[in-house]
Amino acid sequence: MHSSVPVISILSAVAAGQITCPSVWTDVATDLKALFVDSAGAATDDARAAIRTTFHDCFPEACDGSLILANECSDRGENSQMVDICSTLGDKATEYNVSTADIIQLGAALGVAAALGPTISFKVGRVDSSTANPTGQLPGANSDADTIISDFEAKGFTATELIALVGAHSAAKNLAGTALDSTVDALDTNFYTETADGTAPASLQSDINLSNSSTTSADWASFSSSLSDWEAAFVPAMEKMGLLGVEESTLTDCSSVVTAAFPRRRTRAMQFAGASRRSPHGMAAGASWRARYHS
Repeated sequence: MHSSVPVISILSAVAAGQITCPSVWTDVATDLKALFVDSAGAATDDARAAIRTTFHDCFPEACDGSLILANECSDRGENSQMVDICSTLGDKATEYNVSTADIIQLGAALGVAAALGPTISFKVGRVDSSTANPTGQLPGANSDADTIISDFEAKGFTATELIALVGAHSAAKNLAGTALDSTVDALDTNFYTETADGTAPASLQSDINLSNSSTTSADWASFSSSLSDWEAAFVPAMEKMGLLGVEESTLTDCSSVVTAAFPRRRTRAMQFAGASRRSPHGMAAGASWRARYHS
C-alpha cells in the first residue's frame, strides 16, 4: 500500500528541517543526564567537560565529530581535560547508532542545563568526519586579548559573542582541578566579577587579559552585572558555535529532548545566582537550594 503523503512534501520537510526528532535522542539525553548530575543535583565534571567539547570540535574548522573520530581528544594537548568525556560520548554514539558530531552538541546543551544554565537549542543531522581538523586553531590559556579576539573574528564571532562564550568558564576548572569562580556548580556571572577583581579561586591568564582589554572590558563589566544580559548573549553564541561548517537548513530540531531532561533548570539558575550573591555562604546556600528543587 502506497503512502498518501506526497514525496515532494517529505522532501520539502527535510529541506526545511521539519522532520520529527528521532525518538532515540530522548534515550540518549536520559542516559547522559544520569552522568551529568550527581545525587545532590550538582553538575559533574563530565558535564563541565561536555560543555567544552562543542568549542573544541567546532572551532578548528567544523562541527563534524572529528574531536572524537579523528582522535583529536587523545592526540592534542589542548584537549587533555576531555579525554574521558570524549570516550563516553564516542561510546554512546556507537551504542545508540547516532552521529558523533550531534552527540557532542547534545552533550554541550545538557552540560549547560546540568550547570543550571539557560536552554541551548539542539539540532541533529551533522555529517561525521574521521579526518582531523587543522591544528593550532584554539587560543591558549595564556593568549593575549588581541590574538583571541582576532581568532574569533576569523571564525565569524564578534568581540561581544567571544566574551559571552568565555562565560562558560563559570562552571569550569583549570588543569589542576581548581574552580574558575566561587560558584562552579552554576553557570552564572560571578566568574566575570571574580576574574576582574582577582578573587576567583583560580583564573586563566587569557581570561584576565580579556577582562582588561579596552576592546572587551565593557562587555565583561556588562555581563558581570546582569545574568539576563549574559544569557541573552550566551545562548545565540553557543548555538552559532554548534553550526560552524554546518548547513542549518538540513538539520532537525531536537531541542525538546533538552527541555524534557531539564525542564526547570533555567529558572533555578537565576534563583541560584541571586541566592549565592545574597548569602555569605555562597555555594553552601546554592547546594541546599539545589537539594530542595532538584528534579
